[in-house]
Amino acid sequence: MNKIYLLFLVFTIPSLTPSFSQKMKDWYYNIDKQGMFLEGYDVVAYHTENKAQLGTEKHQVNLGGVTYQFSNGENKSLFKKSPEKYMPAFGGWCTFLMGIDKNVFPPTRSKPDPENFMIIDGKLYLFGKSPQQNFKEVFQQRDKKTILKRAKEFWESREKLALKTQELPEGLNPHARMELLEWMPFMGDWESELTWWADTSGQNKLNYTGNWYFRFGYYGYCIQDDYVGSAPNNISGTPFGPAIRGYDPANDKWHMTYIPVNQPRDKTWLMRGKFIANGIIEGTMELDDPSGNKVLQKVRLESKSKDEFIWSADWSYDQGKTWIKNIGYSVNRRVKDKT
Repeated sequence: MNKIYLLFLVFTIPSLTPSFSQKMKDWYYNIDKQGMFLEGYDVVAYHTENKAQLGTEKHQVNLGGVTYQFSNGENKSLFKKSPEKYMPAFGGWCTFLMGIDKNVFPPTRSKPDPENFMIIDGKLYLFGKSPQQNFKEVFQQRDKKTILKRAKEFWESREKLALKTQELPEGLNPHARMELLEWMPFMGDWESELTWWADTSGQNKLNYTGNWYFRFGYYGYCIQDDYVGSAPNNISGTPFGPAIRGYDPANDKWHMTYIPVNQPRDKTWLMRGKFIANGIIEGTMELDDPSGNKVLQKVRLESKSKDEFIWSADWSYDQGKTWIKNIGYSVNRRVKDKT
């Protein structure tokens, strides 16, 4: 079995830029910043001439906000009559890496070489290529039917995620993992009321008010949220800070790091979480309670409506067999646009 080289993927990641212009419903297809599909290659010529051929501005069509170019007027007319017939499979991404075995590497949207293609049963499939690996050759040597089945399932999961938004959300990198869209119910600015146990009895509680801001961070590749709250008794500094939430496709988990900026390092929260339903994510971690005892903490964010979500923290002293509910609890209401 040939070795699969994936190092070349590092070089296919687009430049880090904080603003993107793919304001169309098919933003997650293989398009550039101007909305050009497949680097301007004529998708009809693959079928009619069995070769990759660049199109021109003279012969182009806009479909779903995406621009398709063709080498001649006849090909343009054929596409306009039957776009689905000529569209490449899987949004124009590399077929092999869409259908790769997830135990080898997480399936991903990766740019293909437009000149590296196959027509199978009348459908166009594109493949990546690097000095180390030609994924069309790998595809031909493997179980093609299984690869195409996995690729279809993965692409359908991308299409389902894309239904969460009508266009590329502000700040999201179009090449980021689309699982970031699961955070859409929480994006924006929120006013927060938070209660937290000051001791293990639950009799003494700390009350805070503040604002919670959710954005796409690290140039659109992760979620970053910042809780800016009132300090107790007007002390200097703050017990609050930012959180970074990144998706791990290999394990289908979210790695979430909360950093209280004026606290000791051991107060940083390192959690792993998962969306258990639409608009509900849970994460767990171990920490010390106010008495220094080890405790398992479960944090939950739950969207109640487009204008409200609940944050809560539960504790378990027996590794999750039983839980003490709502050690921490906050109600968060969306800040209304006053303009």
